[in-house]
Amino acid sequence: MGTFARKRFLVLDKPDGQDFTADRERILKALEPEKVSMTYRAMKTLYPLVHDADYKITVTMCPGDNGWDITRVEPGDTTGRLYGLALDLGRTTLELELLNLNTGEVLANFGCVNSQTQFGTNILDRIIAVRESRDNLTELQRLVTGDITGLINKCCEHSGVLPEEIAALVVGGNTTMIHFLMGCDPWLVFQNPYAPVFFDPGIIAAGEIGLPLSCNMFCMPAVANYLGGDITSGLLMTDIDVRSDPGIMLDIGTNGELVLGCRDFMLVGAGAAGPALEGYGSKYGMRAGKGAVRGCRIDCDGNIILDVIGGGSAEGICGTGIVDLIAQGYLSGWINGNGTLNYEASSRIIPVWNQERQLQVPAIVFAETNGEKLYFTQDDIIEFIKCKAAAHTMVATMLDYCDMQPDEIGTLYLSGGFGTNLNLESAITIGLYPDLPRDKFEILGNSSLSGAKKLLLDDSCADRLRHITEMAVYVQFGEMEKFLENMIAAQFIPHTDERLYPSVKRRI
Repeated sequence: MGTFARKRFLVLDKPDGQDFTADRERILKALEPEKVSMTYRAMKTLYPLVHDADYKITVTMCPGDNGWDITRVEPGDTTGRLYGLALDLGRTTLELELLNLNTGEVLANFGCVNSQTQFGTNILDRIIAVRESRDNLTELQRLVTGDITGLINKCCEHSGVLPEEIAALVVGGNTTMIHFLMGCDPWLVFQNPYAPVFFDPGIIAAGEIGLPLSCNMFCMPAVANYLGGDITSGLLMTDIDVRSDPGIMLDIGTNGELVLGCRDFMLVGAGAAGPALEGYGSKYGMRAGKGAVRGCRIDCDGNIILDVIGGGSAEGICGTGIVDLIAQGYLSGWINGNGTLNYEASSRIIPVWNQERQLQVPAIVFAETNGEKLYFTQDDIIEFIKCKAAAHTMVATMLDYCDMQPDEIGTLYLSGGFGTNLNLESAITIGLYPDLPRDKFEILGNSSLSGAKKLLLDDSCADRLRHITEMAVYVQFGEMEKFLENMIAAQFIPHTDERLYPSVKRRI
């Protein structure tokens, strides 16, 4: 096991009248039998650096497409300063960590909103913008590389590390986001014949896309259009590829990705769960940020106790808060299994005007801020149930396809921001997840970022990634036999077959 990037201190033989080997070739010969090449950027620095250092130098080596690339040459012994960057390149947010590769210590962590959102929070809006004008592709790449540069500068200022000292950058992101990063048109990610520019872009110099780094950049490989490097990165944080019993990894947001497998097989699939899961579409729905209700409970007196991000007054409600609200409303008798509201159950259920439908609909008032009632309507609830049904159906259909029962699952790994912050009991209550023993659930957090970090610190993970992408078989949920049947059955709280949710039945 070694780190993804390495440093080697070399004491070179000095040239003399009998030995006039050039600096580049002298360095490469000293590193034999390893297969090593040198970047143009590093080669330009050799003179007078090597001569002035009395031929005692340190080379930084990063994996290349054909062995190791020397990306930097420094005078003296600097092997004690070896750093790497792990990046989660998300549709909405970016998160970057700077690591000391010698110790594994995280020196800095910063995040930001993806500036590409000015083209739309939906990835498809950005793809269509590129279709309308190639200039927009250039701008989308400029925006995201600008975000990454800003995060690099923050990490370096915080830790006292210079950008040129960074030896490797590993990126986890979905197929479309990596296309934007590379400046490649992602149209065929979404359009027939669904053959995009790449699934694995290979290893490139980070400076080629405008980042202020001298190192190489490695992007986690995708398996398919809708199963990207953020998921393969996350799989490094599981044991699905080596375990004897089946495990599942589930990442749910606007889109959902599912992996089911063990050491003998691996099936992967993806589908649209829907924007309602993240709070979009509702008048008071919002992304998880300051002022968002991220959780709630209904006490025995019918009061709604809120957990607001940042404290203070509520400004809206995000996906995790909606899951709690629906689960608590169902357990309290405010919400029926089909998503309809009971006016008689609480004074917090009131009629509100629906402009689009030109009629009044029932709604739960979950908060009141500055005299304004913040509510979640019956229509919102029903739409949310459809979205949770899509997520549930992915698991149910994949298990049916493999002729497995839910209790055969050894571990269910929950990945991504939504799954990480959900109240597990609430998610099971509404039927988002199967009703399994709770010790079978494992929360991974931001597994895209964690997987990138793991690769930086353990280069053997590169072989695991290769193995994962080779064994993974992508399946189309819509073409599977019981998909539609499962989808219809799941559009109920928690499910039309209450036998599948014994723990919820006991709580009722």
